[in-house]
Amino acid sequence: MIFTNLRKMTFLLTILVFMVVTVSAQDKQITQNSTPEQRAKMQTEWMKTNLALSQTQVDQVYNLNLQYAQKNAPILESTKGKLYKYKQLKASQEEKSAAISKILDAEQYRKYQELQEQMMKTIKEKRK
Repeated sequence: MIFTNLRKMTFLLTILVFMVVTVSAQDKQITQNSTPEQRAKMQTEWMKTNLALSQTQVDQVYNLNLQYAQKNAPILESTKGKLYKYKQLKASQEEKSAAISKILDAEQYRKYQELQEQMMKTIKEKRK
């Protein structure tokens, strides 16, 4: 009885891990093969959903996301090393975050920072 339940749990866990790996690979592929406009639209939709943006904020955030997606495109396409890309993208993200703080209200910005931290934590855990 216990052995059967253990086998079921192992099987379900295997399927779950496979799904997570597949989705993660697809996300990476989508990001790598997308245009700056597509990335800006995805980021804006994510922010609209998670931060309850007004239509004015959506327009402002899209323009900002597009500006930084275009700025970051050459970095992402560069053949330079991961460390170089990381430093460049991190600096760019810090600039963008400061600009976003002027668009969002205090509660939205707090939630934005919280979600960013969660995403970074998830990325770091995936790399282990």
